[in-house]
Amino acid sequence: MTRYRLLIDILFLPKRQIMLRAIVASIFVLLLFPTSGRAESPLLLQIVELPPYMIVESPTSISGLVIDPALAALRKAGIAFQWQIVPAVRQLVRIKSNQERVCSLGWYKTPNREKFAKYSRPIVKDSGYAGFANNQYRPGDGVSLDVVLNDPEVTVLIKIGFVHGEYLDARLANMKANSEFTYADMPLIFKMVAAGRAQITFAPLAEIRYYENLGVVSKDEFHVMMFKEMPSTGVYRYMMCSQKVEDELIKRFNATLGK
Repeated sequence: MTRYRLLIDILFLPKRQIMLRAIVASIFVLLLFPTSGRAESPLLLQIVELPPYMIVESPTSISGLVIDPALAALRKAGIAFQWQIVPAVRQLVRIKSNQERVCSLGWYKTPNREKFAKYSRPIVKDSGYAGFANNQYRPGDGVSLDVVLNDPEVTVLIKIGFVHGEYLDARLANMKANSEFTYADMPLIFKMVAAGRAQITFAPLAEIRYYENLGVVSKDEFHVMMFKEMPSTGVYRYMMCSQKVEDELIKRFNATLGK
């Protein structure tokens, strides 16, 4: 898997060190990604650990299904940028506040977000969603999604701030099952479900299989539930930007994406 250098802000250092590091980082970024004959401050580009789309192998090495094509497009477009590892909820707050030229990778497009954010062309499309259920919860083969979500004895664990796609989000919003919300990352969410904190959660099948292969949860602690009425393919992931990001920059990114 290809690895790339990751530039991140260094916090809590003496002021002189911060200034020196900022200067060096800026020069390094601009040398790697020269602009087309004009001064352009590096675009702040936020990511979060979200395998297999964004994989943070170390503070200086990232890769993934979203990262790889996005990085290639940025380089081809000559866009200077600076990576930042930022929690997902904070990413959304920064973009909505519109105080910086900042973008986030791997986000879904929703009508509400389109009110305050700009979007690139689609970068990648998710696999279809599936249910990740603990092994004590077995409602039977071929059970429908509506049966699961309308069972008042069922608890669904939901990650705050995440979008599951139009179809599933609409059903989660109106279900009779119990909801439990968390800010936890997906590995911990899977562990919580396996331990019985909830009966089920939902995630792209590719994401479930990724963590299954890593052994995050023992294979005898959970099972995958597929629902025939759910879309077989997932939704697109984009680069989402604040209004301060120039339309021309997004056009440059779009023009080289996938080339």
